[in-house]
Amino acid sequence: MSRRDRERWEARHAAGAHAEREPDPFVLEALALAPPGGRALDVACGRGRHAVALARRGYSVDAVDVSPTALAEARARAAGLPVEFREADLDGAPLEEGAYAVVVCVDYTDERLAPRLVGALAPGGLLVFCARPRAHCRFGPPPGAVARWFAPLAALLHRETEGRVVFAGRRA
Repeated sequence: MSRRDRERWEARHAAGAHAEREPDPFVLEALALAPPGGRALDVACGRGRHAVALARRGYSVDAVDVSPTALAEARARAAGLPVEFREADLDGAPLEEGAYAVVVCVDYTDERLAPRLVGALAPGGLLVFCARPRAHCRFGPPPGAVARWFAPLAALLHRETEGRVVFAGRRA
């Protein structure tokens, strides 16, 4: 991620953008298919709404974002819960291989990250991905791309509508 992109995300969070408090409904739907307990990874966690939801479901959560402002709020929201927050640029941040029962990625789309998300899953682990499609966001996935990106996984849920692309898949 360029310095300019990092500054743009920090400015957006500082201005109050992405302040949703409740988890994305698809994340909750998909978590019903997740293995119980273990470790979870929330990628581009923002203000921590999914990290908190995962921790409340019994996961030990690693949460990563580029924005110090978002992470400060996330830490406050997750006080007392088993969540470890880390400031990192996902373009270069290493993801632990085979470590996570659940990996959640909401509204962060980068095709180059897809193989690393799959690789971070433990056997039997669940990947949950949600994004606005390319028609609504210049960085969103084009039609059919998500199925290709996550082809190594067994697709459990996959929908592409005008306003949302969602995918949940399990690693063999």
